[in-house]
Amino acid sequence: MKRLLLSTATVVSLLGTGCAATSGARDASSGVPLGSAALEPLRLEGADITGPTSSLRLVEDGLHGRFRTRPVSLQWSHQEMTGSVGQLVTRLQLAEGDDTRVWGTFAGLTLDLTEDGTWLHGRVGLCAYALKRDGDTLRGMRDCGTQLERDIEVSFPQALATRPVGERAALMALVLVNTGATDDAPQARYKPKGGTERVLPKTHCRRDSM
Repeated sequence: MKRLLLSTATVVSLLGTGCAATSGARDASSGVPLGSAALEPLRLEGADITGPTSSLRLVEDGLHGRFRTRPVSLQWSHQEMTGSVGQLVTRLQLAEGDDTRVWGTFAGLTLDLTEDGTWLHGRVGLCAYALKRDGDTLRGMRDCGTQLERDIEVSFPQALATRPVGERAALMALVLVNTGATDDAPQARYKPKGGTERVLPKTHCRRDSM
């Protein structure tokens, strides 16, 4: 399967420090749901993503704002996303061909995701996801090593398929982090689809991350 490395990889930087809670309350009844409410319910309206304590905006070269208590500063270069979420590192590579693949580190979590228009599957930390599109929702399973969840639902509007691939990659990473994935244990090995074996931090999922 041939993939072309993107000339620009997507980056998330989080904007706004003191107005997050106010913005979230103001926009609570507008837009569409984004992600799950495991950590914080988010809504997407145009270029804005808001929640009770989150206020984010997509711009031409990234996403700026604040996710819960974490300021994020990310920027894209020729082939990667770099920066930080709070004090946690982000460095992602993007590739697009018959499907879209995103891999690297997002908010300190090892990440390897593939999306083909029907399925979104891969890992965030040790948590493995297999989610199938059903309208504006992704439904399926999550396995975090110690717990298999068969009824995961993640709102991810189908209209996002028309957005630039960088935006889609940033939003995929954000919504899965918002399900509660965490990465805090010693190393483990896995082999991503079509790749070579990698050494990654061993992780588990819990609801109190970020």
